[in-house]
Amino acid sequence: MFKKLIVGILSIGLLFSLASCNGNNIDIYDNSSSTEITNANVVDGNGSSGSSNTQKLDADYKKTTAQYEISNTVNSSSVADTVEEVYESVVSITALSVSSGSRGSGVLFAQDLDLGLSYIVTCFHVIEGATEFTVTIPDYNSDYDGVVNPNAGEYTAKLVGGYEDQDLAILSIEKTGLTYSKIYSDSNKLRYGDDVICIGNPLGTLPGSVAKGVVSYVNREVKKDSYQSIKLIQTDVAINSGNSGGGLFNASGALIGIVNGKYQSSSIEGLGFAIPSNTVKSTIDSILSTAEYDVNNKEWKTGYVEGDFEFGFTISLGTTQASMFGRSSYALYISSTESSSYYSGTNLTKNTVISSISINYKDTSKSTKTYTVPTSLSSTSATEATTFLYEAGLAIGDSVTFTYSDGSTSSFEIVQFRYVI
Repeated sequence: MFKKLIVGILSIGLLFSLASCNGNNIDIYDNSSSTEITNANVVDGNGSSGSSNTQKLDADYKKTTAQYEISNTVNSSSVADTVEEVYESVVSITALSVSSGSRGSGVLFAQDLDLGLSYIVTCFHVIEGATEFTVTIPDYNSDYDGVVNPNAGEYTAKLVGGYEDQDLAILSIEKTGLTYSKIYSDSNKLRYGDDVICIGNPLGTLPGSVAKGVVSYVNREVKKDSYQSIKLIQTDVAINSGNSGGGLFNASGALIGIVNGKYQSSSIEGLGFAIPSNTVKSTIDSILSTAEYDVNNKEWKTGYVEGDFEFGFTISLGTTQASMFGRSSYALYISSTESSSYYSGTNLTKNTVISSISINYKDTSKSTKTYTVPTSLSSTSATEATTFLYEAGLAIGDSVTFTYSDGSTSSFEIVQFRYVI
């Protein structure tokens, strides 16, 4: 639950806004508030819960044989020539849930002739929480040169897998023989000032929009929440809501990054960001190698990144009141839990005050670590307790024990995370 890339606030106070289009408001703020606790129990502890769906196992699953192409080319071409080469590899994506929807972009990067599928890489935040996906291959050129794209149209897409930490996801559609982007071989070799071209769907209503800029910085570390950061390509190319998941290409048409956000302020211009191709490649490789396709039901058992885990609970700060005449005091408690078994710690007792957190490592050479909740708490205490978990170097198979104020305990094991819908 904690490791979701939503919006990070830099220490200098700038707002990092994801570039998907979700209704009229794309600025997401994480404003926590205290909740009153009566008799050491939370009164208002309603937390969100995740999907409880489990994936079918009684099916004829097959692995994908798809392979994407790598490009080492850095020679400059005209912008028009480059765009013409990769234009139809960039698609528009609509992701719908029961109560909301999101519009973004994606890039076709490979096909699987055995399964009859093509694959699209996009941003995780574009598809997060959605249960239905539509990929649109626009007929870009018919308005430009009168040549009709026979593959243009809407396709129902399936989720192949998603990785929250790097904000990436893969979709598939039942169509082959399309235009596919080649992925740049090594984004660490990008140079400051390299020309870049962005193609995407700004505002969710302007598919096929082209913008040009330069690489402003390679591997810029951007803080995405209070606990984690992500390394991104910084660019001055124009990025707007709906561009998320679109392609950032070099002058030769190689995909150097997946656009995922910008800093937004009335006093800021030209601070856009993209996920580097090295990260894209490693994530694609992990998801495709672990995903399995149900050829009978045409559904995916979603792929994952080995070793990835997600906490399925939220630690919050609340107040206690010992009696009618007692003084209120702060306390830490579990305010919400997820229901999916792919999260770690979903069995923790909600609305119960925490007194300590202990970690036992599967690797016996590591010493047990314990965080004891201080008697004097402040507005940052929930962040401090959560930071302890993130900085503990946890791995799959390690165990964590929460001790509550009444002496009872809840323990859980760190488990492999797989995003499912």
